[in-house]
Amino acid sequence: MVLGRYLGAVASLGLSVQVLAYGLNTTSTGFKGCDALLNAGLGDVLVFPTDLAYTESTSTYYSSENRRLRPYCIVQPRSSVQVSDAVKALSGLSGAGNWDVAVRSGGHSDYDNNAVNRGVTIDLTFFNSTDLVKSNCLNGSATWVGKSTLTKNVAQIRPGARWGDVMTTLEPYNLGVTGGRSGHVGVGGLLVSGGASYHTQLYGLSCDNVVGYEVVLADGSIVEANIKENPDLFKALKGGGSNLGIVTRFDLRTFTVPPEGAYGGLVFASWRDLDVMIGQFVSYASSIGTGSPDHEFLVYRSDYGNLAVMAMSVSTDGNETSSTFAAFDTIALTIDRRVKQPLSKIAATIADTGGSHYIPFTLSLQATKEVMNKAADIFVALTREFDDSGIPVSVNFVFQPLPKSPAAVTPGGNILGFDKNLPADSILFEARGTLAAVDAGYGGIVQSKMGQAIEELRAYSASLEGHSTYIYMNYANPEQDVLGSYGAENVEFLKKTAAKYDPTGFFQDRVPGGWKVSRV
Repeated sequence: MVLGRYLGAVASLGLSVQVLAYGLNTTSTGFKGCDALLNAGLGDVLVFPTDLAYTESTSTYYSSENRRLRPYCIVQPRSSVQVSDAVKALSGLSGAGNWDVAVRSGGHSDYDNNAVNRGVTIDLTFFNSTDLVKSNCLNGSATWVGKSTLTKNVAQIRPGARWGDVMTTLEPYNLGVTGGRSGHVGVGGLLVSGGASYHTQLYGLSCDNVVGYEVVLADGSIVEANIKENPDLFKALKGGGSNLGIVTRFDLRTFTVPPEGAYGGLVFASWRDLDVMIGQFVSYASSIGTGSPDHEFLVYRSDYGNLAVMAMSVSTDGNETSSTFAAFDTIALTIDRRVKQPLSKIAATIADTGGSHYIPFTLSLQATKEVMNKAADIFVALTREFDDSGIPVSVNFVFQPLPKSPAAVTPGGNILGFDKNLPADSILFEARGTLAAVDAGYGGIVQSKMGQAIEELRAYSASLEGHSTYIYMNYANPEQDVLGSYGAENVEFLKKTAAKYDPTGFFQDRVPGGWKVSRV
């Protein structure tokens, strides 16, 4: 079937099929990874550069850089068994060969963590369902009692689903999960890296709410990982990234959300009101561990030299008069888009589909005015330098709450190391440079200048009491030592677990995307 598509494309170019096929093994593509998948019986879900499905896959990556990459073929399995067959076929190949394997769920990465330019991509696009199990509300809805509470319902979510779709599936039942805040972000990458949500302040990071995984290991076996079955794998997947296997199903605990929706949206303020916005955010972030239903992230924005402050402010319980955001009433907001609406609608407002060239860095910072003012000074100097140099880059500094120990999270349940690398409720910080795809040639300059600026901010934070060394995987620059920031004990645990479930090192060597524990 696949070869037929190849030959059909050649014929449409006026070339002779007989000439192409003459003297060739017509069961071979010429690429050992693709041949292995064909021989494994996966021809019906294998696509090549001549196929429309191939173009649809490569053109829907978030980063413009990943959209340019061209694997030899893409396998798009429809079942966990087909993922298993693909992994067995690829991991069984011998010989060095300069080719790689990538695993894609939503494709929402700034770098080639989920894409390759030669080799094979395992594209989980068709793993996009959300199902409720252990549910008493399939014929009705969960009861809202004025605040969010955990339920006995479990959402089984496939890695290729988008968080916006997950939300719209669960909201009719008055249920939610700790998913991504942008509706376009995919499930898989967020959940194996940590994950921040609109409910982080109540229920911890997204990974802390996973109660079970279905995982395809390097030998092709399909296993369950939970607190009883393979508990070491269960723990290691909570922050372990791409070191352990391919997760084909995530089981998340659910909680109630108000039937009328949350209250929130984007607000914008003038740069001259920065002090008010900083004071409000620090007051919120430094007390995040108290279990507030409110969520906020604050952004210093520069669109080609024009400075502004933006915040996403959300009362997840639907409260329209929360004291958390009272300071906004003391200034003249330039834009206020807060309304009563489902979280899925709020997530849709920041559902960026990408297509640009991105340069991110991340830190964890003290939740103090001192640190945020220092960040503002660095931000102004950096954006002014870019503007004076005529570099067409948009720069954002993003600040969001990072609670040390929400009451609903079991200590020691992940490998992130918050017991040692996060002294107190802190700020999860991301610096983000965005260039149009046609301006990607400036990427080296932007990377260099931003790297210097972020190191200045890190050094300043390190000079103060309460400095955190945690590096969040989803926002990190490839140069940053994400796994090392978890601490030596967790690194050793991840190494042992990876070696146990992948003794041949398939996910360390043949699947290069992401941060590999073998390099720590």
